[in-house]
Amino acid sequence: MNGKLLAVVGVEKADRVVCQAQGCGHGVYRRIHVVRHDEGALGVYGSDCFGRLFSHLVETNPRYGSGEGRELTADERQMLAENTERLICQFETEHQALLEQARLRQEHQAKVEQAAHELAERRRAEAERRRPPTAEEIARVEQEAKKMVREKYSVDPDAPGWRGLVIAEARKLLGR
Repeated sequence: MNGKLLAVVGVEKADRVVCQAQGCGHGVYRRIHVVRHDEGALGVYGSDCFGRLFSHLVETNPRYGSGEGRELTADERQMLAENTERLICQFETEHQALLEQARLRQEHQAKVEQAAHELAERRRAEAERRRPPTAEEIARVEQEAKKMVREKYSVDPDAPGWRGLVIAEARKLLGR
């Protein structure tokens, strides 16, 4: 027999359902296995019959919920007995809502991480911008800075008292 395990559920002992395995007919209330058969029909089985009939299934984790058995509400118990397909549709709706919530949480977490990364990058860039230029950086642009001071102020940048303007122009050239 082939199928897919959709859910493992439980009900109160007084509300037990009948195992649908051929020749079984036992009442089950804990670990009721809901299986969709290859032809599309749904079946409800106790643990022993499920193990005997479906032990070959590769996927033994249910699509909805855990393998521990979700305790059904009174309305869900009624759906299980009267319209199992409707109960499975409800489980699918709940499952899709959980997937959507997980997707939204993941999306939110990605946005938070991106914002944190961007903030760290801005802080790093600001710290770099505020960092005084090193002697090597100034030396690299010093000739250009001196040329700018000479043209702008018509002075000899190597003369005493003009070094501060050369450094200021060097900082401008370095973007600081």
